[in-house]
Amino acid sequence: MPKVTVLMPVYNGERYLRDAIASILGQTFTDFELLLIDDGSTDKSCEIISSFTDARIRLVKNDGNIGLIRTLNKGIDLAAGEYIARMDCDDISLPQRFEKQVSFLDKHPETIMVASYIVQLNADGDETGSWADDIDTKTSAEIHEMIPRANCIAHPSIMMRKAIAQNYRYNEKQKGSEDWDLWLRISQDGLKIEKINEVLLKYRVHPQSATNAGNSGMRSQKKIIKVKRTFLFSSLLRFKINSFFFLVFYSWIRSVARYIKVYSLPLFLRSTKRILTTNPFRVFSDHSKLKEYLSSNTHNLFLFFPYTIIGGAERVHADIAACLADQKPLVFFTGFSKNNAFLSLYENNAKVFNIPHVLNYPLTGKKAMALLADYINKQKDSKTLGSNSIFYDELLGFLSPNVFCTDLKHSFIYPGNQEEYTSIPKILRLNKRIFIGKNAIEKARRFYFDNNIPKEYAGRIIHIGNYINVPAAYPQKIQNEKLKVIYTGRATPEKRVHIVARVAEECKKQNIAAIFQIVGDMGTVINKTQYPFIEFTGEVIDKEVLKNIYLSADILLITSDTEGFPMSIMEALAFGVVPVSTPVGDVPLHIINNETGFVTSTIDGEKVIFEMTGFIKMLTENRQLIQSISVKGFEYAGKNFQYANFYNSYRKLFGF
Repeated sequence: MPKVTVLMPVYNGERYLRDAIASILGQTFTDFELLLIDDGSTDKSCEIISSFTDARIRLVKNDGNIGLIRTLNKGIDLAAGEYIARMDCDDISLPQRFEKQVSFLDKHPETIMVASYIVQLNADGDETGSWADDIDTKTSAEIHEMIPRANCIAHPSIMMRKAIAQNYRYNEKQKGSEDWDLWLRISQDGLKIEKINEVLLKYRVHPQSATNAGNSGMRSQKKIIKVKRTFLFSSLLRFKINSFFFLVFYSWIRSVARYIKVYSLPLFLRSTKRILTTNPFRVFSDHSKLKEYLSSNTHNLFLFFPYTIIGGAERVHADIAACLADQKPLVFFTGFSKNNAFLSLYENNAKVFNIPHVLNYPLTGKKAMALLADYINKQKDSKTLGSNSIFYDELLGFLSPNVFCTDLKHSFIYPGNQEEYTSIPKILRLNKRIFIGKNAIEKARRFYFDNNIPKEYAGRIIHIGNYINVPAAYPQKIQNEKLKVIYTGRATPEKRVHIVARVAEECKKQNIAAIFQIVGDMGTVINKTQYPFIEFTGEVIDKEVLKNIYLSADILLITSDTEGFPMSIMEALAFGVVPVSTPVGDVPLHIINNETGFVTSTIDGEKVIFEMTGFIKMLTENRQLIQSISVKGFEYAGKNFQYANFYNSYRKLFGF
């Protein structure tokens, strides 16, 4: 009889199966049987298995698909070996895995199961790093302490005694977490689990895998709560209540509290607020108008944007609608806007529905989602684009494969932004992703690699830069006795407008010949009475008024800690204003010190204040330099921010 049975369930595993089998047959320890149980595969898995002639292979076929857990328990019954080694059909065992695990179990009869470290592989076979909980649990004691809180053992890395497997088996009520449940029951009985502290398995994680599908956001938290709850209930039924039970119970309470705090309570409060503050007659009226319009009109181009307010991103969204106007797009605004300042820019080029109340009202939100998904799916050759719209991200999951889907990213924050991780299911549905910045594309590709997203999806990323209307000739600038420094934009946290005020304050202290103007709604971000030497203009909608502000300005400040590539820099260059910016997004690709502007060496707030003050002082003392940079910046804008490229790129994207 073989010493080891290698238990490998197979279901439609043709992509990686050959490599997985080869890694088993190539083991330095040879006294094993490879028990392959096909669970009703509809691909070429069985053909691949049959192509191997090794006598140690035993193929068993299920009568149809019975699921992983029942297949594993069937394998335990069929196993001939003293030890059972688990293996998945998309992983790779390193050559000495069995040799080291058999030796460990032979030498340590008190140990019932031994695992190993793993290294993760993505779909393309690249190593993408280790699993933190795996590496952090080195000893039996550390495993015993971690298991009540989280799984820290990679299932395909384990080898266990067959007698233990036969006694415990896998729990069919723990689908998706059958391994963790088994470790919990074993640990509750005080049995010893060890881990060899070296990598013996390459563990494949890809977006379609069960591991990846269950480990994101709310789904992950729900799964953790369910596993612990099911284990606790089972223990109660078996009257198995000991100190380990209470460790799991305490961990379950913490998991439930965390879920309520992060997901349930905010959702409840939002829903309650919507019901109490929203006019239901308006909601149902808007929903009825949308339903009526869709029932009697045909469209095949759908754009989903969040807001109608003034902003660089909103300007780009309006420009996209404009260059696709002949296709009669439907534009949906899905977020609550402070005002409708830019709404007219869309209404001139598209049919517009401003429906955040409908989408967010508890009694109509799901109906609106179903209504739009059904309408889009039924239209011939449907195409969609969304940007910064949470609703669009959710809608993607309901759109048929025939619908062309793309999104527009103005920036990409990685590492450091948890929201990007929730986008992984969306990435798999998108036919194309548009990035306005090349720096953001590099970050996204790194994110894809680190999160096991196949290269084919990185290949769907395209770059379409924004444009600006650049005057045909260098504009006639308004000359000021003092240099005029401006900021134009919003007062959102990443813009850090308070730094602009601090720079103005520092210039005043040093008697630098500069005056400051802040354009945009600052709300309560800046106490205007504290800075009487700054001109606060408020929001400017009129293009001519904004143009005159740029014509009268010498320097534009950008103090953000994150950006793609600000539209305000493009506008400044077009009107001969010298940008002074932090090194965010694509800014360093376009703004070169002493050529097209100035870039600080850091985004650190205090250092930014110091360096920007220094740049302004230098320019006040060298008017020839500021004139030279102004002209070069204008020429650069004329060469690089052309409308034709923007227009043609979006038309080509949608096949128009």
